[in-house]
Amino acid sequence: MVTREDSDAISAEQRLIELGIKLPAPPQPFGTYVEATQTGNLLFLTGMLPTEGRAAKFIGRVGAELDVDAGRKAAHLAALNALAVARQHLGTLDKVTRIVRLGVLVATSGDVRDQPKVADGASELLQDIFGQGKNPCRLVYGVASLPLGVPVELELIFEVTN
Repeated sequence: MVTREDSDAISAEQRLIELGIKLPAPPQPFGTYVEATQTGNLLFLTGMLPTEGRAAKFIGRVGAELDVDAGRKAAHLAALNALAVARQHLGTLDKVTRIVRLGVLVATSGDVRDQPKVADGASELLQDIFGQGKNPCRLVYGVASLPLGVPVELELIFEVTN
């Protein structure tokens, strides 16, 4: 088995195969916007939600209706959706040279302080695919609510080759 340290030398598409990860169909916009836009060598993704098809897979707030583990799973699913959108836009995830930024919004009840643990559900998947050398800087926010009632929304910026 390839370790995380070795994964920098292996392509992202190969890592998906080795990890047995099949990306979902890229989500379609829920409004008037595009899922991805590229300027120069930066690819910006819109807010990625933990959806399957046109429906929210997770609904609720961490610390109220959902626990931290459910929040982590929601972040993981949102990251899979982000990878699907990036692949659709780029043709292959092997064009990603670095993840510049990961923003994670976590809908919580007022006294929750575990937002970073929830965000790790996305961060760990991205590290498994792209390797530690491409880890992004990260911002994690606790918020009162998110679109569709989901517990997590991700914002990603990738550096890419053309």
